[in-house]
Amino acid sequence: MFNWFRKKSSNTENTPAKGAEHSPSGKEALIEEAKRNTQAAREAFGPERLAELTRLIHEKNEVSPAAQARKIIAKMDTEKLSAHLRYLQNDPPTKH
Repeated sequence: MFNWFRKKSSNTENTPAKGAEHSPSGKEALIEEAKRNTQAAREAFGPERLAELTRLIHEKNEVSPAAQARKIIAKMDTEKLSAHLRYLQNDPPTKH
């Protein structure tokens, strides 16, 4: 499969890798192909489905633990919150 100990030939060092184009025309061709693919995907999904997906993305609720903690702390009573923080501050660390 891999021949790690073979000697490299001199002609492979000078040729660029397959598919590696550094000319601006290659870049422009990729951009045009991406635009065509995007347009084809939009036509395949249809405007109604795209609008629904956009709405769902914008209405998405944060479900990360940090976001949940922020919501809980914002709704928590200030006295209860300060009591929790005092408890955490005075609590000695556990030894494992």
